[in-house]
Amino acid sequence: MNSIRRSLILLFLSHLIGGVFADTLILKDGTKIRGEILEEGPSGITIECRVTPTIKDQKIVAKSDIEKVEKVSQDQKDFQELGSLDTPPTVTDTSFYDPLIDRKLPEFISKYPDSSLNSEACERLKALTQERERVQRGDRRLESVWITASEIAAEPYQSGALVKFTCIKMVAASNNAVEALKGYELLEKSYPGSAVMPDAVPIALQQLQQLQSQVAVAKANVEIELKNISNSVVALEKTRADEARKLKDAMLQYENNAKSAMTVAGADGSKFFPVFQKSKDSLAALQVLILSERARLSQFPLSTMREGIASAKEGLRMIKAEKIKEARDQLALSQRLWPANYDNTKLKLLADRLEADIAAKASEAAKQTAAEGAVANARKLAAEKVAKEAAAKAADKASQEAADKVAKEAAQKAALDAAKEAAGLATPTPSPSQKDVADKLKDRSQILDVLEK
Repeated sequence: MNSIRRSLILLFLSHLIGGVFADTLILKDGTKIRGEILEEGPSGITIECRVTPTIKDQKIVAKSDIEKVEKVSQDQKDFQELGSLDTPPTVTDTSFYDPLIDRKLPEFISKYPDSSLNSEACERLKALTQERERVQRGDRRLESVWITASEIAAEPYQSGALVKFTCIKMVAASNNAVEALKGYELLEKSYPGSAVMPDAVPIALQQLQQLQSQVAVAKANVEIELKNISNSVVALEKTRADEARKLKDAMLQYENNAKSAMTVAGADGSKFFPVFQKSKDSLAALQVLILSERARLSQFPLSTMREGIASAKEGLRMIKAEKIKEARDQLALSQRLWPANYDNTKLKLLADRLEADIAAKASEAAKQTAAEGAVANARKLAAEKVAKEAAAKAADKASQEAADKVAKEAAQKAALDAAKEAAGLATPTPSPSQKDVADKLKDRSQILDVLEK
């Protein structure tokens, strides 16, 4: 990872073309020449201009052609020496922030307290400090997008793979094929079922092609290189033996370095090592490695892998919608398309959990329904009991009332008959017999039946 980090820093620095501030020569014809004034002589001014990000050119401009000279102040030069203060698109550690925050910006602010650039330096120092604190907390910036530590913690596998994959792309863009391939090897070893794999494999194949071109050029020239060195040794041995011995030792050391690189390459789990232009053995070994890796990576079913990833994502969406059957169907499809897909494990776990939750809810609902039924039945029985008791009381009351009525009627008739007999108006009417009273009382059961109904 240290080599990848260095490559990222070099890639970032390679984008610093020229600078914001530059000395300017304004010619009489209106032309402006920007650069750094190196010398002012009696006849002209020597200025160094940047032709490309890495190539500079010096020009001598006659004073007779110059209308005006605009020089950059020392604080502007020093500010420019700070380099770019813009955060790189990808930040996986604090290596970009540390020198700026701990040394460069504080020194500039202290040295130029009255500079017009001081406020900008202070603002950038504050902003960069806040960003470094984010990185220290675990946040990461990937292709200009910040991912929080909590998001990474929620998806550690996929997030870790994404960080490595982003670094691989950055290194590949810097034309460092060996480091990019080493990064891919570690990605495949640590995150073989990650969602970035279908996109990482094509990049690895591209880097293999680039490395193949480098090896092909080196192999075409190695014989000539070694022959020239051998001829030089022979020539030096005749006149300068010590120089010949130094050259032999240098070549031996070069070969040892190549062998050491081949050995060390496997120490961190990767196989690739740099191209040693004058080592036939290392070039041959690298050629074999390139061919075998290209054949292996070409067998990856990238389209099928992408389909599997899509199915797993759809299954996860079904889980959120609590559609267990659809989620199971998508899981089965994803497992068939790409068995190594990490999301298959996650999807199965969530599907099992959802199914268990659904079963638990169904069991609880059944228990609730049974409990509610038992309560309703108990209430019904209680109501029926109360109704029967009320009916029995009503029947008893009705029977008593009927008996009282019969007794009252009998008493009244007896009194009437007694009065008639005393007056000699009629013979006594027979009073109701006990049988008549009993017959009337038999109606109690009939009254009870009616009331119950």
